[in-house]
Amino acid sequence: MEVRPIRFECTGCGNCCKGRGEVYFTGANIRGAEKILGIKGEEKKKFRRKLIQTKRNGLYIHMTNGRCMLLDDQDRCTIYESRPLQCSTYPFWPGFFQDEDDFSFLKNECEGIGRRGGEVFSKLAIRRRTLKTDRDFKELQSGKDKFSL
Repeated sequence: MEVRPIRFECTGCGNCCKGRGEVYFTGANIRGAEKILGIKGEEKKKFRRKLIQTKRNGLYIHMTNGRCMLLDDQDRCTIYESRPLQCSTYPFWPGFFQDEDDFSFLKNECEGIGRRGGEVFSKLAIRRRTLKTDRDFKELQSGKDKFSL
């Protein structure tokens, strides 16, 4: 697929946090979430059991079933400052810009794509962002995080 420049501005709609899928947390993300949410002591175990269903490649996986459990009633992230990499890099995931069908899915899911007044991202800017996302995600899987549940 030929990458084309796009306009993008996050509207905060929360669509990217809804639906079925996997969210990859690091130990630092989990600790940050607990701090932001004021979770302490024995409540941490309960929170971690609810949030994380499995571990793969050094990452802790939250399997969403319709929406991320960390969204509030207005579909806003309750741990925004400690959100996982995939949340902070959305919509600049490599897969969305490699295939027309995946890009069409993104345009339908994300109301910020093509938004009038949004920032224009050139082909080069998109390429740089997607490559950085890919590199950062691979580094997260390196197993350096010694956090355990």
